[in-house]
Amino acid sequence: MGLEMKVKRAVLKEIACKYQRSSKKGKGQVLEEFLGLTGYNRCYGSWLLRNCGRKVVMRGLNGEEVIIIGEIRKI
Repeated sequence: MGLEMKVKRAVLKEIACKYQRSSKKGKGQVLEEFLGLTGYNRCYGSWLLRNCGRKVVMRGLNGEEVIIIGEIRKI
């Protein structure tokens, strides 16, 4: 069985700073470590690490804007 979501979020917070400050070669190593712990897909895991702590605006299927700031979600 995999990790709980709270644990995955805690791991994301810890590893994201390390990932964002790494070189391209280092990012690959950090990403592999993160994926091994969480079991996320490579594309989704790298997106999470890149955008952790940043404001990301996405549109839902019904056209509503979803603003993601770190862990806080507003509709």
